[in-house]
This record gives sequence, C-alpha cells and structure tokens, in this order.
Amino acid sequence: MQFFVRTFVVLFGLAFVVVGFLVGVGMAGEARSAAARAEALLPLTAAQLDDQPPGQPALVEGQLSPRNPVRFRDFVAYVREEFRGTDSNGDEQWFEDERVTPPLLVEAAGLIRISNDSYALDAPHARWQEEGLEWSSRTQEGTRRYRGLVAGRPVLALGTVTRGAEGNELQAELVYGGTRAEYIAAQRSVARWLPWLGLCMGAAGLAVIILGLWVLRTWRPKR
Repeated sequence: MQFFVRTFVVLFGLAFVVVGFLVGVGMAGEARSAAARAEALLPLTAAQLDDQPPGQPALVEGQLSPRNPVRFRDFVAYVREEFRGTDSNGDEQWFEDERVTPPLLVEAAGLIRISNDSYALDAPHARWQEEGLEWSSRTQEGTRRYRGLVAGRPVLALGTVTRGAEGNELQAELVYGGTRAEYIAAQRSVARWLPWLGLCMGAAGLAVIILGLWVLRTWRPKR
C-alpha cells in the first residue's frame, strides 16, 4: 500500500512539471501571439471595413455607441457569476450562470456592427456585486456579481469581416474593454510573468518527484 502512495507522489509531481511547462511555454506563447496579432492589424474605420473582403482578419478600435441597448444597470454586455459557498479550504466558489453578449455597435469614424453574440469578453469596463455574500441550499440561489461593458467607453474588437444586410460587419472573437495599446501591453505583461509561474510550478513538481524517488528507493516493506 505504501508503495502505491509513494508512486502516486511521483506521478503528482510529474503532473506539476507538465502543467508548469504548459503555463510557462504554451500559455505564454499564446499571449505573445495575441500581442503580435494586434500589432500586425491596423484599426479599421467604418469605411475601411466596408472595403475589406469577407473572411479577412480585422481589428476595430473605437467607442461603444450609446445606441447599444442597456441590458442590466449600465451594462450593454455582461457576464454574471453566482456565489456557491466555499470549498474545503474556505475559498469562495463562483460559477458563471449567465452570459449576455449581444451584437454591438462601435463608433469608429462611423458605425461598425459586431454581428455575433459568441465573442469572448475581456477586461470589462465595470463590475457590480449584490450586497452580502450568501448561498441558500434550499432555494439554490446565491449572491450574484457582474462584469461588463458600458456604452461610451473604449473597446477593441478582433475578428473577421463578414457580409451583413447593410454592408460589412465584424464577426468578433474577442471584445476587449480598452484600447489597442492597452490590449497589447496587457498581453505582453502576461507573456513576461507566465514563464516565471511555469518555472516555479515545474521546480515544485521536480522537488516532489525527487523526494518521491528517494523515498521509493529507501523504503523497504515490512516482513
């Protein structure tokens, strides 16, 4: 039995090394690629978007139009999470229970329409949370918090050009609550610190493996 426990410790350490590699190399590489992509695409105005062929990668930078209808409080798009109590360590548990990301209008020397409702929402303009922090097992309801976008604030949208009923539109993969420069800086920052996090995780996993192998080598079953 003790042999299997020690073997599990080694495998657990190996898992940490693998995750550290994925974080330090894979995720950091994705952040660098995201920054490079935004740098390579110049922001398009409404007129310039209309001149692009469908399927062309595109970047739009502007302000959310006041013509976007408010969905909740002052949010024109938002993600809602619900508090579901705490885990065994006392950490709060929040789970996404609603996502409202409708098509949007962006002012960029004219109006540009984001045509889809499946985009990721990053760097929200504002956050709001209900008072208290409760979870009722009887009603299965808890405190809710929101993060979303506000009309009149700057946004960056990345996606591809698509043909709409009144001209070209943007099918967005990502809508970011900020400017192109802020988005690039944020991705570069992530790309800088993720390798350090991955290195720490990998070192911790390696230490667990070494300890597990040492214990396995010195352990002798009782006779």
